[in-house]
Amino acid sequence: MRFDELILPEHEYPRRVCESRGEWLLFYSRGVPVERIAAWCRADTATVRRVIRREATRNPGWFARRWFVHDQPALPSDRRRGRRSWDQVWWEHYTDLVAYVEAHGGLPAQNDSTVARVLYRWIENQRRVFDAGKLVAEKIAALDRVGEWVGTRKGNPEELWARRLEELRLFRAERGRFPRHEKARYPEEKVLAVWLGRQRTWHRKGRLRPDRLQLLEEVVSGWNETILGRARSVEQ
Repeated sequence: MRFDELILPEHEYPRRVCESRGEWLLFYSRGVPVERIAAWCRADTATVRRVIRREATRNPGWFARRWFVHDQPALPSDRRRGRRSWDQVWWEHYTDLVAYVEAHGGLPAQNDSTVARVLYRWIENQRRVFDAGKLVAEKIAALDRVGEWVGTRKGNPEELWARRLEELRLFRAERGRFPRHEKARYPEEKVLAVWLGRQRTWHRKGRLRPDRLQLLEEVVSGWNETILGRARSVEQ
């Protein structure tokens, strides 16, 4: 059979909309953009996109594999061969997380295994970036597909931070000092001391949110003077 014998006459080409959801997903998994799928299948673009988003929510591993193969940005030509960008490293960790969730049915816990510990710490870092308002929408949406990655913490992070700040204010008002991280002498102060130490660390590294820095200065002025005083004494 010759190739030209396979070409249908114009009046025999299908005119109806191709409504096969499986075909849409197959095209998308092979790297075909949503708009191209809609054009090929004579379907509504919004409908195709809605079907794909539903599948990505139901099966995040499918979405992650598709992104990793077809959508991840290529390395710039001036980069050294084999060197990965921060964005590529992020998506590689994300792909590992998706594979773990699919295999174990839930998010990793710190003490499950070595692999779980690495992924657990990576998620914790994403939560900190998210709290700082620096996690981009695309990555937030991808993590949302995996599960309740933000909700695994106890309570709302904003409410928890505000509660710790109020506890620090009351502590200082009652005792005239800041909490100390000395488990043997002051075990009841450990939680608040750790929280305060974390704020000081974030401030020193330039990662403390401006609004939180302002609240600390207004509510408990001098909250960072202890550590600054130590730094000055060491320099002298």
